Amino acid sequence: MGKTQASTSAQGGAVLGGSGATSHVYIQYPPLRCDIPGAAGVMYDDGNKLLLVPAPSKVYSWPANQHPPPETPGVTNIKEGPILGVRFSLDCKILAVQRTNREIEFINRENGTGFSQQCKSGTDRIFGFFWTDCPSCDIVFVTTSGLELYALHQGRNSLKFLDIKKANVSWYVYTHESRLVLLASGMQCKTLAGYQFAAGGIIRLPKYDVMMAKADANRKPVLAPEDIRIATMYGRLYCLQVDRVALCIHMYRFYRDAVVPQGSLPIYSPHVAISVVDNVLLIHQTDSKVVLLYDILSDTKVPTSAPLPLLLRGGPLSSDSSIQSTEKDKKRVLMNREATIYGDGWVFVNPDFVLDHLHGLLWRVRLDLEAVAASTSNLPVLLAFLQRRRHEAAKAKELSLMVMRSMILERRPLTVIGTAMDVLTSSYAQGARPPNGTGGSSFQPTQFTKPLASTIAGITLSAGPRAGGPSSLTATPGVQSAVVMSSSGAASLRLPQDTEDSGDSEDDQVQASAPLRPEQGLATEDVLECTLDQGITGSPEIEEESPTSVSRDLSSESSGRLNSSSMEPSVSSSPSLSGLQGIRMGIAAPLISPEEMQRRVFMAVEEETVVDAIFLVSVIVEYMRSAAREHVRVPPGLQAFVVKLLARDERFNELHQFIAGKLVEPSRAVALQLVEVGTHHTPTRKLGMEMLRLLHAHSDYVKLLLQDGRMLEGLRYIRRNKVDSVPPVMFLQAAASVNDAQKLAAVFRFCLDFIPGFQQTPDFITYSSRLNQHSNSGAFGR
Repeated sequence: MGKTQASTSAQGGAVLGGSGATSHVYIQYPPLRCDIPGAAGVMYDDGNKLLLVPAPSKVYSWPANQHPPPETPGVTNIKEGPILGVRFSLDCKILAVQRTNREIEFINRENGTGFSQQCKSGTDRIFGFFWTDCPSCDIVFVTTSGLELYALHQGRNSLKFLDIKKANVSWYVYTHESRLVLLASGMQCKTLAGYQFAAGGIIRLPKYDVMMAKADANRKPVLAPEDIRIATMYGRLYCLQVDRVALCIHMYRFYRDAVVPQGSLPIYSPHVAISVVDNVLLIHQTDSKVVLLYDILSDTKVPTSAPLPLLLRGGPLSSDSSIQSTEKDKKRVLMNREATIYGDGWVFVNPDFVLDHLHGLLWRVRLDLEAVAASTSNLPVLLAFLQRRRHEAAKAKELSLMVMRSMILERRPLTVIGTAMDVLTSSYAQGARPPNGTGGSSFQPTQFTKPLASTIAGITLSAGPRAGGPSSLTATPGVQSAVVMSSSGAASLRLPQDTEDSGDSEDDQVQASAPLRPEQGLATEDVLECTLDQGITGSPEIEEESPTSVSRDLSSESSGRLNSSSMEPSVSSSPSLSGLQGIRMGIAAPLISPEEMQRRVFMAVEEETVVDAIFLVSVIVEYMRSAAREHVRVPPGLQAFVVKLLARDERFNELHQFIAGKLVEPSRAVALQLVEVGTHHTPTRKLGMEMLRLLHAHSDYVKLLLQDGRMLEGLRYIRRNKVDSVPPVMFLQAAASVNDAQKLAAVFRFCLDFIPGFQQTPDFITYSSRLNQHSNSGAFGR
């Protein structure tokens, strides 16, 4: 099957202990079992994600991605003979079986025919082979002299030799996930050359030498294939090299014109294995049986959480007492071998599988986000980690919300809470950004020239700059306010005169419920391409430039068809995007919108009696500052919630300052909240009504006038503003309810004069008869 990327443990396994143990990495029971009598081994076909078990005359196959695994395997008949490797073509129609180190047999599964192909040179040996979806070839033989490229004939009954990429090869490493093959050469095997068989053609990488520490001065170390792992993380391609003498893992990043070292990660034992789960790098310390987690987009080169053991979950706790003793013994033996962690037969297969070739088992390594959250003390770093998760996006989102609520309930410092909110708003803003070529929002934040600061109960609420924050908050475009405070505490609201032209809609002039979509355009400095048929986990192509050089022409393969300008960047992979390129391709992400922050964080925390309302206001202001920096609109409901919290503690002076400083922006929701909380504070109620009037919320404004008994003023308002959305029956009912015949007559006369067709409505008949009754009873004369 060729060189499989793997690392085997030098230590024996240990049987799983108690079920109450905690671990952030686990394998889920049951495994995929492939116990076939007379099998020639267990192999993994990463191109099709199949577990293959070749037997003397058959090849059994199971899909590796199904859980629980299927009980019945697929079966392909083959001729008897030696088997060194087995792989299906990418359409699973042809099975290739390496018989010797010079010959590979091909079986057409559709018609049962077959043929054989030997390597071109009679002196070369075939290390292995792999199928590709590259347009330049269909299958590649890796030999001691380099890479031999072949294409299937149209009848699929033979191969056509295309080309040979000459190189002295000691061993090779290939993964279908990256479509990249690395060829090792030299006395120490530390010189690596790479070719990527991408959808756009063949890309040749420059050779590079890996760093290797010497155990002693007289002996030079030799690089082994199990010391090299090709890893794909956040759409980027890396080479991970285990230096067992220096006890570190060297990271190299692939660009088109260079391979750039990315630093080293410490390990604490030479016995390690590597997995990649949901873009998280897992380093298994197989002797101490713990796992280190590294997130390459984190600013620090330390593990994300504390080292914890790899555990088996979901296994049966005990055997059935009704089973015969011999059957119980057999079951106990089976359970012991399945519960063995880091056994002698374990091989770690790219990216997150574990193949137990001694017992015929295939496990999948999984990440427990809840355990990671429980073992991480740096909460902003934890939130950034959770926001980058995709495999369990829903769980990551729930944990992010839980972390934010706990930080507020525990009254963490505002600087820490603000940093955490920066993580969430940045992630949301980048995820909500439209794809290239589509229209974005025309939202332009209004800049403050004078910071607002109000000291409330010893807490400073400031719209000015915070460490690492912006110098201003946003204001609603087109609706800007100024609050004039008199010496008596009365307030009046002024909006620009052009708001009169905004129509007679009752809705806010600013719709803040939709997420802001900033100006489109992605950074192209560190850009990858992903094949669309593979999605975000598909074939990432080599990046356009190294960070230390401008774009240079690359050696083109296939008669110059491919060069560095033929691949347009489509996905940004800069760390600031938090690995969110998959969101724009329809992949779920744990983004938290401002509406969800309002409902599931702030309002949920407000229900807790242990939280001080003013501290919660301070937290919300921090969120508003963070949202302003990312050009994300804050929903009016959240600003109305701030009004409610301030009014609860009778902080009306600070409330008016918030409106004057545009921390709380004019909107219908805010205006109604001001009216509600101003029941016992007349200036605040007046401020809310004035805001409704200037926002042209006609129905709400007129209803409030009627509640105050100001019917005639309401009539003049709808006449002056030509409001036709307020039914006249509202005024007639209000006048009738106060039992004032003169007011009822005035309203009735207004409806006759200014409401077209009023005489044909049932209201005319009803209230004209009522006025006649008042007239007959002499009510107008009193």
